[in-house]
Amino acid sequence: MLDTLVLPAQLADFVPMAERALDIDPASMIRFRAAGQTVAGYVRLPYDVLAGRTLAADPAGSFDSTVAAADFIRWVEQAGPVPPGKDAHWLSPLPPRQGWRRVDLVPDGVIRDLVRSGAGLAGEATSRQSQESLLASVVLTAAAGDGSPDVAVPLGALSALTRMGFLPRDSEVGIDVGQGWIRVAAGYGSTYVSDGKPLGLLSL
Repeated sequence: MLDTLVLPAQLADFVPMAERALDIDPASMIRFRAAGQTVAGYVRLPYDVLAGRTLAADPAGSFDSTVAAADFIRWVEQAGPVPPGKDAHWLSPLPPRQGWRRVDLVPDGVIRDLVRSGAGLAGEATSRQSQESLLASVVLTAAAGDGSPDVAVPLGALSALTRMGFLPRDSEVGIDVGQGWIRVAAGYGSTYVSDGKPLGLLSL
C-alpha cells in the first residue's frame, strides 16, 4: 500500500499530471515506481503513448504500484482514503530507468509548430480512424549520425508532450532511445512510445 511507503505530500507534484490525464480519460490510472531517492509516475494516454516524470523523494522502500488517478488526487488533496491498488489494470512494462542514448535535440518551437499543424489536420478529419492514423503518423525523424537507424517520432508523442504541460517555452526537447523505447524528453516530463510494439492502452 502506498501509505506505508510514501507520504501523500511527497507525491503532490504528480497531481497536475494526473488531472490532465483525467481530462483525456476519466478512467485514467497512474503508476508509481520508486527506487533509491526518486519516484517516477506514469500515465497511459491514447494512441500508444505514455507520459511520465521523475521527482526526488524519500520513500520507505522500492515499490511499483498502480492506482486510479482520481483516487490518487483525492488522497493527496483531500486527505481521502488510501487509493486501492489497481496493479492488474497495468501489466505492460514501463520504460527503462537507465541506458538511454541521446539522438537529437529539437527546439520547442519546432515541436509546437508540428503539434499545431497536426491539430489543424485533426480538425479536418472525418472519422476517428483518420484521427488515430494522423496521431500515429511520423512527423519528426531524428538522425543519429553514427550509422544507427533513424528515430521516427509520431505526432501523438509530441501532442501529448504539450497537452500534459511538459514543454517549457524557449527550451529544447531531447529525442532518446533505450531498450525498445523512444523517449521525448522535455523540461517538465517526458512522453514515451514503444519502438514497434503496441502498448494496449486505453482510447478516448
